[in-house]
Amino acid sequence: MSRRRFYVPGDSIHEGTAVLPPDQAHHLRHVLRLQDGENVELFDGKGAGYSGRVSYRGDEVHIKDLRKISPPENPDGGLVLAQALLKADKFEWVLQKATELGVREFVPLETRFCDVRIPESRMHGRMERWQRIVREAARQSCRFSVPEICPPISPARLLCSKKFAAHKGLFLYENAPGRWNGTLRPAENCVLCVGPEGGWHPDEAEAAANAGFELFNLGPRILRAETAALAAVTLVQFQTANCEL
Repeated sequence: MSRRRFYVPGDSIHEGTAVLPPDQAHHLRHVLRLQDGENVELFDGKGAGYSGRVSYRGDEVHIKDLRKISPPENPDGGLVLAQALLKADKFEWVLQKATELGVREFVPLETRFCDVRIPESRMHGRMERWQRIVREAARQSCRFSVPEICPPISPARLLCSKKFAAHKGLFLYENAPGRWNGTLRPAENCVLCVGPEGGWHPDEAEAAANAGFELFNLGPRILRAETAALAAVTLVQFQTANCEL
């Protein structure tokens, strides 16, 4: 049903009928070419899902006779991925795949060795593009929620953030003395930090350790940053049993 699954903001649902956003309406009408009365699924990105029937109203596409869909038995968990900025295509790939794996929230990091810096004039457009990517990945993977994406911040700001104070901190560091040991409780909220292509500066790793983050590595192989991110996300999600792999 994922091809017939569409995102609709919660404020576009009224009295059992939803009005699809223009991009979703275009996809339904002109790409999938669904007919009036065909069944589709919707999700609002906040945890609610619906089924209903297509109804064309001029240029608008309405989904009527909405019925709520029960959420999955294994809802999206509490993993926050703090990923250092990468080149555009690689960073977007991490956003897409980590959304499919159930990451709850993304925090882009501007680290010491980042090769990427996003000018303020381009930030709004970049954030909108990132949101479209995670929304589509949520649709495709049959998630009911869409991950939040924060504006890029420094590692220092992340480490002192009250928002994540109660989360377990994990810091993937190529020079860490030990490998992953899997010491997580089921459904535990975590912040997982992954560095850029150039790795972490030793001062950043030291600051993370001083803030109580657990430093670990993934073994002797040298992984690309995007590969390391997805490998670490998979390990954490498996340990906390927040998604079925």
